[in-house]
Amino acid sequence: MLTLSTQNRDKMRPIILYSSKSGNTKKIADSMASSLNCEAIKITADSIPSQAALEEYDLILVGTGLYAGTPNEDIMKYLGKLDLKNPKLFVLFITWGGAPRSDKMALSRLRTLLESKGQKVLQEHFASFGGWKGILMKRGHPKSEEIQAAGEWAKKLVEKLEKAI
Repeated sequence: MLTLSTQNRDKMRPIILYSSKSGNTKKIADSMASSLNCEAIKITADSIPSQAALEEYDLILVGTGLYAGTPNEDIMKYLGKLDLKNPKLFVLFITWGGAPRSDKMALSRLRTLLESKGQKVLQEHFASFGGWKGILMKRGHPKSEEIQAAGEWAKKLVEKLEKAI
């Protein structure tokens, strides 16, 4: 059963966890963090936040770039070790420029991993697709409009969740 700790508050407490090799996912995470006035923490093999600290949050946004159609291995390892006392609400976001359907497979993999840990994952997600042009990946993504859209999406999502509580 999912319980949110917003009972004595009217605002959700979100946090963002992300992995980014090229910096594209970081741009999206930073925009969301700015819109939500929350922290965005980069997950790497060397810097892993305490899971105990996650207990304070109601909503955990998890983002990653996709590499050869798969989520970043640092975020997958971190989520694989996740052992929270109370189930949390998660929402996913990705950046990628790969093959069609690789996004759906990666989102499904992330969702399955989190749900196997007893967490609730919303179907709704944010995706920034750089795309391909011939055999060359499109450069310059995410564009400023996509970065801004990510922040607006996150803000609207939290507002919708707060109304539902």
